[in-house]
Amino acid sequence: MSTFREAGSTSILEIKTIDQGKVGDLEVQNARDEGPSSTATVRGTVTRAFGSYVRFQDDSDNSSPSGLTIGPESGDLQQDITDGKITQGTELYVRGTLSDSDGLLRIDGPDLNNYVILDQGVLPAPQEVSLSTLQSGGEDYESELLRVDGLSFPGASGTFSENTTYTVEDETVQGFDYRVESSDQTELIGESIPTGTFTYEGVLGESSDGFQLVPIRPATALPVDLTGFTAVQSEDAVVLTWRTTSETNNAGFRVQHERAAGWQELGFVPSTADDGTTGEAQSYRFVVDRRLGPGTHRFRLEQVDLDRSTALSDTVQVEVGMEGTLHLSAPAPNPSSERATLSFAVQEGRRADVAVYDVLGQRVQTLYEGTPPGEEARRVTVETGTLSSGVYVVRLRAGGRTQTRRLTVVQ
Repeated sequence: MSTFREAGSTSILEIKTIDQGKVGDLEVQNARDEGPSSTATVRGTVTRAFGSYVRFQDDSDNSSPSGLTIGPESGDLQQDITDGKITQGTELYVRGTLSDSDGLLRIDGPDLNNYVILDQGVLPAPQEVSLSTLQSGGEDYESELLRVDGLSFPGASGTFSENTTYTVEDETVQGFDYRVESSDQTELIGESIPTGTFTYEGVLGESSDGFQLVPIRPATALPVDLTGFTAVQSEDAVVLTWRTTSETNNAGFRVQHERAAGWQELGFVPSTADDGTTGEAQSYRFVVDRRLGPGTHRFRLEQVDLDRSTALSDTVQVEVGMEGTLHLSAPAPNPSSERATLSFAVQEGRRADVAVYDVLGQRVQTLYEGTPPGEEARRVTVETGTLSSGVYVVRLRAGGRTQTRRLTVVQ
């Protein structure tokens, strides 16, 4: 149990769990709705703790703003940061008066009534966004943990200086602020500016000049000059090719494919350069020989350095068409004890019915009924945890035709 006394009050609040009562139910969006000068009580997980600032986000979905900043702070909170009691992943209750300094929603140090360190939890996974998304809708992401791939510094050279705003770009945005703060807020000062493509993982800040990336530690630079990354369908396979004009300490490339649950590794392609370093061009090829459903498929490379650090390439995509009028993939995993997923697709304008049947021919689950977009794979899930052990059939019907797949349930 944790307790704290409100500033200027004799009342003592007791908190037993992070979801106790009204306090735990409030999210950052509620605080935003109340606006500056209001008193907000929110909870969240720390995304950045360094110097005299803490940034954290609540566990609401990513479709609404969920980040909040505290600081600058010179009291107990800053000491807890210094002592490592508040770090990335720390769960906090915070209560204080909101302000809107240069557009950034925050609780300034003097306006912090109190805070409670609840537990050391798990750092939320960074949201993968582009510069164009941040440029047009940064308000939804400020103080949240992000990952932005494919960045570069135009005309980069030298080292980072403190209190300096640099410009980064990607394939769609030519100018976005990259703010290096003073030495008490970042470890970047004196570090070399990346000369290749790099990935930013950190939070989004805001100033009177607009939204900005606010790094603490050196960016992950891609130590290879990667060119010509393409994906081409060849009969039942997709062929990925890419070239490097130079490599430094490159162990190789993990090939990744985007699935509904996230990015999945398909295989590893080792560097063809001796000791991973060369100034000569190298060519690579990877064949995705697994059967891919119809629709858009996205691929990327995760370059792995010899010291095990990694960096991501830009993504490429390929459109896979249908063979025939119906497509029903095999369920996975199979056998299954909790749930199995599969995808289906039909030609344009055909009403589809996807269902699970037992060995007696009785329908036990309906997975889909309707008219999906034509020649576009749609994913469905079989909740096998509610089924008895045995063999089942997943059946797709559309346009007078039928396809089936067997599914074994093991409890």
